[in-house]
Formats: sequence, C-alpha cells, structure tokens
Amino acid sequence: MKKLYETIIQDIERDIREKNIKPGKKLPSVRELCERYKCSKSTVVKAFEVLKSNHIIYSVPQSGYYIVEGINSYDEVSSSIINFSTGNPTVNNLPTPDLKHCLDRAVDIHKDAPLGNSLMGINSLRELIPSYLTNFQVFTSIDNVFINLGIQQALSVLTQMPFPNGKKTILVEEPTYRFFIGFLEFSKVNVIGIERDEKGIDLNRLEDIFKNNDIKFFYTVPRNHNPLGTSYDKTQKKAIARLASKYDVYIVEDDYFGDLDVQVSEDPIYSFGDHYHHIYLKSFSKIIPWIRIGISVIPTHLLNLFREHVGYSYYYSYFSPSLVSQATLEIYIRSKILNKHVNIIKKHHLSRIETLREGFEEFKKYGIKCIGGRSGFYSYIELPDRVNEKIIVEGLKKKGVLVSGGRQYFLSDETYKKGIRLSIARTDEEEIKKGLEIILNDIKNYM
Repeated sequence: MKKLYETIIQDIERDIREKNIKPGKKLPSVRELCERYKCSKSTVVKAFEVLKSNHIIYSVPQSGYYIVEGINSYDEVSSSIINFSTGNPTVNNLPTPDLKHCLDRAVDIHKDAPLGNSLMGINSLRELIPSYLTNFQVFTSIDNVFINLGIQQALSVLTQMPFPNGKKTILVEEPTYRFFIGFLEFSKVNVIGIERDEKGIDLNRLEDIFKNNDIKFFYTVPRNHNPLGTSYDKTQKKAIARLASKYDVYIVEDDYFGDLDVQVSEDPIYSFGDHYHHIYLKSFSKIIPWIRIGISVIPTHLLNLFREHVGYSYYYSYFSPSLVSQATLEIYIRSKILNKHVNIIKKHHLSRIETLREGFEEFKKYGIKCIGGRSGFYSYIELPDRVNEKIIVEGLKKKGVLVSGGRQYFLSDETYKKGIRLSIARTDEEEIKKGLEIILNDIKNYM
C-alpha cells in the first residue's frame, strides 16, 4: 500500500509535468499540505526531503520550497514514472560509501602517475583481469587484455580493421544491440542478419551463411541477450565455436551481463572455442554505473593489428577510459568490493525476474507472446501485425510507462518482428506489476 508521503510526492510531480506549478515558483506551505492531506507536519516534510534529494525542489530559509528551474520536461520528473526503456541501472541499491572508498584509494595509489594513458590500459589493472576472467571460464594472459571505454568502442575498432581471413561482411543476430546497428549503418559496411528467437538460431542456416558468404565476423550476445533476454544452450554455443573454426569466421562475443547471470552454469562461447577465432568483450556498466569501462580479450595473432587500429582511433576518439576510472575498477576488484556489489544486485534482480515472469502469464492468456524474463534485464513482447507499435509506445508514455519500440533492434522492415522491449534495470517489483498491467490493458484495448 502506498504511503501518504509518496502520494504527496506523486501529486507534486504530476503538477510539475502538467505545468500546474511552474519552475521557480513556490510550492504550497507545509501547513497548507497538512490540511489538504489531513496528515502530520513530518509527513509533508519527508515528502519535501525526498523531492529535494531528487533535485526537483529546493528550500529557501524563512521562505519555503520552490521548484528547481529547468524541471519542466516529462522525463526529468521521473520518480513516479515506470521506466522500462533503459538498460542502465540506478545506484539506489548500491552502497555509495564503497565508491568513495575506491575513489580515495585510487587517487592515493595513482597520485604520482603520469597523465598520459596507455592504449591498452594501466598495467596494474590489466594484471588483475586474467585471474578475474577465470570466474567466467575465460582463460587468457595480460598481453591479450585491453581496457576500453565500453563494448561500443571495441566494436567500432573491430568493424574498421581488416581481418586475416580477408573477408568484408559482418553477420549480426536479428534483433540485436541497437547502437551497433546504428554504427554499422553509419559506417556503410556490408552487414547481414540471422534470425534469433526464444529458441536461439538455426544452426543449419548459420553454417550456410558461414559457408557461402564473405563473413568477417559474427557479432553475438550469447547470454542475457539484448533485446530478447534469452541465452543459447550449450549445444548451440559449441556448434557456433566449431563452425567458426571450420569456415574461418571470427566470433565477437558480447558478454556484457556475465557478472550478473543468475544461470550460474552458463559459460560463454569463448570457453568452447579455439581461442584463435574468438574475441571476447565485457562491460562493467551494469554493476558499476558510475564509470564506463570494459574489457577486450584479443587473440595473440590479432594483437598488433588491433593495437595499431586502437592507435588510429586515439586521434579521432578515445579508446581507453580515464586513469581515475581504471584505478577505481582496480580497487573494486582488488578489495573484493566488486563481488559484494554483484551479490547485492543479484539479490534484487532475482526477485524482479520472478515478478516479471509471473506478470507474463497474464499476457499468454490473450495469446500475446513474451520472450525472455529468465535472466538479464531485457525481455520482448511481440505484438500482433494489426497493432501499431508507435501508438502503443506513445500511449504508454502518456500513462507514465516508458518502453522501447522494437524496430530499432532490427536491420530492416522486412526482418522486423513487431514488438516492444522491456528492461527491468530501473524498476522494483511493484512497478513491474503495475507497469505490466497497464501495458496489457493497452494492448487488449487496441486489439
């Protein structure tokens, strides 16, 4: 049941969104709100303190509370919005004193370090990575490890550099990571797709593509897929690794959610591969939202080529994260705080997944297909052909529920499977229940 101070917060945010209260204007006094809601002074003050901590209002001594200037858009006042649209988690459930500790230690340890940044990352962090990666059945050496800003930076370098197989075309799953699709379109490289659904991919179709097309590398998210929220089984992973070796195709594996995988028995494709045709990418953005940092594991025979193109990228972009970010991650790993954070996130995440799966049962009663919801942040609700995705997305937004339209995760209209993507990265159990109910009602009403 919603507490009264939460109702006050929600009403004030609604008034701001609907512009009943203008930025810079004074809010009703504590006494006025006490009378309106028939509550104590402490209840109103608590509501104001929450709004202050969210930078929505500020107080002026001896005067009252005012709306922060510039708070006038729908998304800026968001505590009452159910946000299924982003995969970037908040830090609400993570202990911020740990961050401060790691930052302080990082500054103390590296205060005399030169400002220049190694293209491969700082050695003290890189030395920790091989041992850390063994937890995911990824075995490598420091020489093969690059520290980068994130997976997108590594993908941009890999897309532009030539590969020893001399091939030109990139194969992606459909659907797949929308920012990589955008980069491929911008770069005007040859790209084709292979259909992926809740069961995975057709391995016979994959072999046919590898055999008869000019495939440079296959970009895949084997577990906790974005946007489907599914994972390949062991048979599929072994087959993909075998076919890559047989047809001289490289696998670029995006394991962005490996730390938080609740299916502990799942191993990456890398663990089944020949370590010649395999590039492993990992991100920490889901477990340490304060910093953007990732890892690339590059096979030995590609090291010089990859290092050369990372060097080129230095002149028009950044590849390595800041020294502070790298040093902070180093302390997180060295002090075991990273393990602590992972366990905290997993605990909350398992409960949210269960709530999501229970909610999807209602969708099935109406013949609406829901994919995923077993691991990771993402899931995908397929829509009937007669349903207009854009109308659904905009209608939900007006009701305070944000979702992502599915078209952006596909290469073309011809291959698009109509639907919406959900992410539970920024939701709790109650929001998931309420949001799914609103989504289901909107789809039913449209149908």
